[in-house]
Formats: sequence, C-alpha cells, structure tokens
Amino acid sequence: MTVRWTGWLLGLALVGAVHGWAAEEAKPASDVPQKFIRMMMNPDRLRVPQSLDTSIVRFVPTDEKLAKAGVTVDLIGAIHIGDKAYFQKLNNSFKKYDALLYEMVAEKDETGGAPSRWKDRAEPSLKPSGDEVVAPSVPEDKGFEAGMTVIGGMQLGAKDMLGLSFQLDWIDYDAPNMVHADMSPEEFAQKMKDRGESFFTLFMQLFMEGLAQQRANKQGGANDLALLFAFFSSNRELALKRVMAQQFATTDIFNSLGGEKGTTIITERNLIALEVMREQLSKGKKRIGIFYGAGHLADFSRRLVDDFGMKFTGEKWVEAWDLRANTRRRSRK
Repeated sequence: MTVRWTGWLLGLALVGAVHGWAAEEAKPASDVPQKFIRMMMNPDRLRVPQSLDTSIVRFVPTDEKLAKAGVTVDLIGAIHIGDKAYFQKLNNSFKKYDALLYEMVAEKDETGGAPSRWKDRAEPSLKPSGDEVVAPSVPEDKGFEAGMTVIGGMQLGAKDMLGLSFQLDWIDYDAPNMVHADMSPEEFAQKMKDRGESFFTLFMQLFMEGLAQQRANKQGGANDLALLFAFFSSNRELALKRVMAQQFATTDIFNSLGGEKGTTIITERNLIALEVMREQLSKGKKRIGIFYGAGHLADFSRRLVDDFGMKFTGEKWVEAWDLRANTRRRSRK
C-alpha cells in the first residue's frame, strides 16, 4: 500500500484555531520535530478523524545579540492542495513577516516581478546577446518536462478527486514581502543532470523506501481494503480524504531525499532557499518565513541548527483539511 501512494505523495508534497507560540526558550535537540503533518482525531470519538494539520516551527539565533534584535525564522510546512480556508489563513499569517520565502520551480522575472510558474511559461522568445540574437536556454531533457507535467497532473487530479483547492490558485504571491527562493526550471533540470538524477530514479528511490518501510512495518498507514471501501463509500470524497490524510500523517519516506547527499528536489532546493534567507537577513530583515512543502522541513530544521547556529523554540498547527462528517463543504476553485 505504501508503494501505491508514493506517486501521489511526491506530487502533493513535494485552518482551525492557531495556538500561540510556546515560550521562546531553547529546546533539547531531541525535541526538534520530526513530523510536520498530523491527523487529529475527534476528542469525543477517538477513532474518527477530525482534521489534517500542517505545522509551523520557529527557530531563533543562539547568538544573544541577534536574538535580542528580534530575529526569527519560521518554517511553514505546506500541503499543496487543501481547503480554501487553509490558504486564506496562511495569506493572513504571511503579512507579519518582513520576508516570506516561497518555493516554486519557476522562471525568474528579470524585472523583479513574480516568477512565471511552469505551466504558465511562454514559448521561448529571441533576445539579443552581443551582435547575435539567440533563444534563451530551456531544459533539453524531455524527461524533465514530462516529469513536471506528471507531477502537476497528479496535484490537479487529486485536488478534484478530494474536493480541495490548489495552492497556486489561492496563495497571494504578489504580496510585497513575498520572495522567490527556489530554482528556475533550467537550474532544476541541470542540477538533476549533474547528479545523474531523473524523475524516474526519484520515483524508484521512493518506491524502494516505501517497500523497506512496509516490510519493517514502520507505518500504520492506510491499506488496500480501506482504499477500496473509500471508493465505494456513500461519501467518497470524504472517505478518500481520510485515507489520504492517514497516509500523509504516517509516512516518512521523504526523509530519505534530504541530508548531505540527498536529492535535487529536497537538498539542492533547500540550499537555495537558505542562501536567499541569508541574503534577506543581511538586508536587515528580522522576521523570516520559509514556506515550503512539509517534506522539506526536516532537512531545513537540521541545517538551521547545524549551519546557522539556531535553536528550535516552538511549534503551532494549522488545519489544512477538514475531515469532519456532515459539514458544509467549502467552495473551491
């Protein structure tokens, strides 16, 4: 069952009441979270799902001078499809940051505007280069383009099947504090090529990790029978959401994609984001948010502690999916 969901998790991972921050004091290294998605159960009916939540974890410098100056870094875990209210609450929370760094493999706008996401890319146009006119570089590997298309199709297909909304449709990327902190498609394709990676090898890595975890029985994820019942449920949309939510909340197969060796999709993109964070801090920005898929946060957390001398001080949770029965479904795009 783990293997069957791997493709969907790659495509997707790739709000209720928000509690206040805990007191900002250092936590032991062992207390730094390892899970950034959880499924909450109904407190009165402990076997009935209530919500799927994503976390926001806060780090502050161990350097007293920087800490007293008010420097904070929040890692904001994302699920790329969710309730429209989830994205609306995130938009409101983003306003408090001096700089909100976000992921998007997208073409950078040389005029400083928002980048153009993959599906909105225009056909390459000719531009001058000295005395010659040349076409801008684009990824030559058709496998890369096919991989991007497949992942986008998975996200959109899951959005419709689960009755959810798509992040790119509802997050306000034009807000003045939004800062692109990711690769362009050309950079992404080249880095994968340099590493000898492809979307096929990435899927195979996740496939093998899923098999290993299944054999070790490390997960209590959804099984084939639960999926079958969900498809034939009288409320198929809700039943499928609950099955998918359980898998999101229990899997840790993406942990293998980070670390020093890691992969382009996690390690290399995280390094780009942290370099942008360094630049924003050097410009005097103090309240930094990094809005990336929840699968990136374990690697981010380790690097903030080891490479930036920061300490974890607390976390809070945001409701991404309403899993309650008999509630009016929110409108979606």
